[in-house]
Amino acid sequence: MKPLAKLGALRDLAAVKFLGRRIPVAVRMQITNRCPNRCAYCSVWSDEAPDPSREKIFSVMEQLGELGTRKVSFSGGEPLLRDDIGEIIGRCKELGISPEMNSRGTLIERRIAGLKGLDLLKVSVDGPEEVHDALSARKGAFRDCVKAIETAQAAGIRVSLATTITRHNIGHLDFILGLAKKYGIRAAFQPLKPLYRGVGAEEMRDLYPPREEYRRQIARLAELKADGWAGYMRNSLIGLRHIMDWPGYPALPCSAGRLFCVIDTDGTFYPCDRIDYATEPPNCFETGVGAALESAPPVKCGGCGFCGSLELNFLYNFRFGTLKEVLWLLK
Repeated sequence: MKPLAKLGALRDLAAVKFLGRRIPVAVRMQITNRCPNRCAYCSVWSDEAPDPSREKIFSVMEQLGELGTRKVSFSGGEPLLRDDIGEIIGRCKELGISPEMNSRGTLIERRIAGLKGLDLLKVSVDGPEEVHDALSARKGAFRDCVKAIETAQAAGIRVSLATTITRHNIGHLDFILGLAKKYGIRAAFQPLKPLYRGVGAEEMRDLYPPREEYRRQIARLAELKADGWAGYMRNSLIGLRHIMDWPGYPALPCSAGRLFCVIDTDGTFYPCDRIDYATEPPNCFETGVGAALESAPPVKCGGCGFCGSLELNFLYNFRFGTLKEVLWLLK
């Protein structure tokens, strides 16, 4: 993202905060539920809703551009399963919106020609090969991630890592940092939280790390962040301190539904897809994105530790200790 666009994003943040406007600066679009992995903490793959058509995706992106969106993260499922992923990324770029993608790397070599417009590929890695493959329930899943990193970097695409912390990988966070250092990239560490209408809290119980071990490992990450490893972590220092108290968090007003949102494969418009709603969220395929944005249900949440939304919320509350990390993400 160019310097003027970064300044524009900060101006939009101020307009949301002080003028009560709704500007979806950052949007995650779920463009498929299909996935070859069966990750223990995700059940998106079990929803057999069809992929949204390319025409619907283009229409949504055009509306987002008119509303002031600066960044769209394409997610799933596994977005690389779509034959038209290159066209989707290309159209996003044409509209002046920065395209990013969340992936575990499947089919990266087959799709790489269409991915060169990506501004950031976020590769989900859970730990060393045996840990990652077990959590993915698929042998070879870790090799796909490594191949994705190497193939994307060879094509000039910026890469970062994303790690969901569970009891199975809590002792392997150093491995993730080592992987980030090896490839000269950054890793985001995120606590476990159920998806709305996804794997529930009860089903996730066996995945929760022991709380004291979790606190010890997050404290270690904070020490490393302050001691020469800052360039290998997407989390800010204040972000790491914030998630220390998982599963509870210090109070932090949230900008979900005003500054960022999620659009599901069927067009459902969620301010955030990790909380329950008293009323059914609107559908932007039916009403248009602008109307869905204005009629989105209010957010009532005890807080979360997801890196992207958390860092934006710090800025929204004018806690500038996260400014470097957000500007890096907007690069």
